[in-house]
Amino acid sequence: MKKMAVLFLFLLFLTGCSGSHQAAPSYDEMKKMMTDAIQTEDGKKALRKLMTDPEFRELLVLEQPEVKQSIENVLLSKEGERFWKTAFEDPKFTESIAKSMKKQQADIMKDLMTDASFQKELEKFFGQPDMMKQMENIVNSATLKKEMEKAIEDTINSPLMQAKWQELIMKAGKGATGGSSKDGGKGQKTDEEGK
Repeated sequence: MKKMAVLFLFLLFLTGCSGSHQAAPSYDEMKKMMTDAIQTEDGKKALRKLMTDPEFRELLVLEQPEVKQSIENVLLSKEGERFWKTAFEDPKFTESIAKSMKKQQADIMKDLMTDASFQKELEKFFGQPDMMKQMENIVNSATLKKEMEKAIEDTINSPLMQAKWQELIMKAGKGATGGSSKDGGKGQKTDEEGK
């Protein structure tokens, strides 16, 4: 709005500097001059430039109470609730939301982990007798044991781990055969010496 006023004053100044000393133009004349000026190529360029200015666009959006009210009405209405509910049921939408917020969530978690008051609250929460009993029940439960067995089995059967197992077995085998051949060589020498 301020920039529109500046543009208007600038156009008024230009018409005032035309050289001829006339009386101030009437409202209708001023309106006609403004609309004529806006419809020229220069006027259109000036308006385009003004509309792309971030500061001006921010003023247009933020200074309109109707915009704020309509956003609140849409987001907090029953239709808005239904929209968000159905939107969050779509896996692609939830994935894109999660990806867009991933960095912020990681930053928040890092800040919380180093926050002493948060750590104290966690200790207090997990230190409660009920919580400790629940944790003990979970750790000793059959389902957790099955899950751990499955995780270990999956780890052992994974191709990456199989290559590492094979490498470890080969190293262990070389170590065992190398040690026994040295002992065997010593044993043979003592046998020959005994003869």
